[in-house]
Amino acid sequence: MESAALISSSDPKAIEDKIKNDLMDLEKEEMEQILNTEEKRYLLYVERGDVASVQHIVKKGLKENEKKNGCFNINCLDPLGRSALIISIENENLDMISLLLQQGINPSDALLHAISEEYVEGVEVLLAHEEKIHSPGRPYSWTTTAGERAAFTPDITPLIAAAHKNNYEILKVLLDRGASLPMPHDIKCACDECLVTSADDSLR
Repeated sequence: MESAALISSSDPKAIEDKIKNDLMDLEKEEMEQILNTEEKRYLLYVERGDVASVQHIVKKGLKENEKKNGCFNINCLDPLGRSALIISIENENLDMISLLLQQGINPSDALLHAISEEYVEGVEVLLAHEEKIHSPGRPYSWTTTAGERAAFTPDITPLIAAAHKNNYEILKVLLDRGASLPMPHDIKCACDECLVTSADDSLR
């Protein structure tokens, strides 16, 4: 809607500013996706399951970042859009998952991926980590991945993901930790939450 309004606008400056902002966003996104040599080695060692080498690269990279002369991103993505944590979940490498979480990797929607992979041990480790880092009133990690990078729709919670897989063991783990389903709102509900979710409806 905003783009359409600008295109029909007679203000050339507004159009020019919009184009500049769009180009800057694209350039920023492209830069985020370009991996440097250390990040390529990091993801390769994660894929191979080499915990010792990953630990060395991460510690070295984070140390250089602190000195302001490094550009290592522990949350970098491979060409398939996977973080090191997602790769570790797919490989069911619990030691690697624990190391990455200790080093401060962003969990993002890793818990949902672990449930999707039906990796029970990974789910337990990620839940324990979430309990450590979560603050009351703040969103959970799996709700913070947005836009094109999100692998799951906003309505998918860990409990719903486990129910989709019909995995009793993971469901029990979640329920034992207090997971619950929110009460559904009336179909004609016009509260702020319903207005926002209807605007973001993935089926539209």
